[in-house]
Amino acid sequence: MTAMAAAVAAFIITAVAGKPLSGWLDKKGLSRTAIEKKEEGFSPGMRAVPEMGGLLYLLGLIASGLLAMLVMVFTGAGEAFSAETETAKMLAVIVCTGLIGAVGLMDDWRRARRLDSMNPLLRLVIVFAVCFAFLAAVRLSGDRSSILMIPFAGIQLDVGQGWTVIMLVMLVGAAMGGDRMRASSGQCASVALVCALGCGGVFAVFSRMGACALAFGSAGALLGLVLFVLPPEKLREGSGGAMAGCVLPVMAAIAGGAPLFILPAAIPFIFEGIYAIIKVACQAAGSGKLSADSLGQWLMDRGISGKAVTGGYAVLSLLGCVLAVAGSYLYL
Repeated sequence: MTAMAAAVAAFIITAVAGKPLSGWLDKKGLSRTAIEKKEEGFSPGMRAVPEMGGLLYLLGLIASGLLAMLVMVFTGAGEAFSAETETAKMLAVIVCTGLIGAVGLMDDWRRARRLDSMNPLLRLVIVFAVCFAFLAAVRLSGDRSSILMIPFAGIQLDVGQGWTVIMLVMLVGAAMGGDRMRASSGQCASVALVCALGCGGVFAVFSRMGACALAFGSAGALLGLVLFVLPPEKLREGSGGAMAGCVLPVMAAIAGGAPLFILPAAIPFIFEGIYAIIKVACQAAGSGKLSADSLGQWLMDRGISGKAVTGGYAVLSLLGCVLAVAGSYLYL
């Protein structure tokens, strides 16, 4: 019930508050018309779509997360861990997701004013620092396990200090990959929605109510955003919402103690993120071998249509979602 309440609350808050906030963003010059530049062109019906839709998404998510925390603190019903531990983890997820989103929102703000984007290496360093801080917060909350549960295999693997490295790759990849997917297809939120629902299903099985509430809250906020604020045909998420929407399910997975179970649904983000990291490393080394901004763009440069790239990401995430939930049931 905690998870469902979070999802419903996030959906209502985002749907009701989204329209007025969308208009406010437009008045502040953060709509589509403010960022038209270079060869980018938009149809008249898309000109008033905010590029900073991540603000709308975070509004619903934070409110629903706080609601879920209150429910857990006062009831603690069915928690695998104490309500205090779950609440601490949930708070860490919300704060660090907000910080990741803020990195992208800064780029949105700069684009709206026709300024250059943040230095890619600097952005990668900031994202890395936030992800590392999140993992430290999870450890400080009392979860010091270095065991990874392997989907379908039915085994547990103690990876020792390698746990931090594996989690960092997943988190940084999801954050950077979300932004790159936005750049290549403009339909990132639809894939993030699938990932969030898969994450919610995993933790419904494992009864990790804190992570489950965040995952379903994430899905509710994205659904409210897509259905009532930014219809799919007008959807073009800014960097802030894309980065936050993609990294949150992975953070929730780590906080819930079953990160590898959501991995299949998050693979498109992480592949894009790894490409982004390699590209930044090549630029820092003075190599121009990777000219495409994203893996999706690299595929399109080789003759694959944008719809095929977007559809492929969505199908991969949907199949990954099914595998994630099925793996959870089979494990138990």
